[in-house]
Amino acid sequence: MHQDALAPVTTRLLVTTDRAQIRPVPTSALRQYHKAKSTTTTVAMAKSKNSSQHNQSKKNHRNGIKKPKTHRYPSLKGTDPKFRRNHRHALHGTMRALKEVKEGKRDAA
Repeated sequence: MHQDALAPVTTRLLVTTDRAQIRPVPTSALRQYHKAKSTTTTVAMAKSKNSSQHNQSKKNHRNGIKKPKTHRYPSLKGTDPKFRRNHRHALHGTMRALKEVKEGKRDAA
């Protein structure tokens, strides 16, 4: 006898859209159906293009490659808070010293 004939029959529900009814189908039949379907339809997949750098440098140079704009005072966001506090006091001290030199209260160092 065939090996599937001795195995216990398990069923799955198969929904057919043309008659809109539900009927049980043995698992072995599904296995045979999928096995036959996969062996008959072997089609090679189309290759996909990965990338191309053609014409990119011409496009980049059309308006010129420019350096990124730099600001006079770079942001201190994300720097050490202790450094930022000290930096703030140092700047105010420097401005006060320059003001005193200008007024003649202090010798130029």
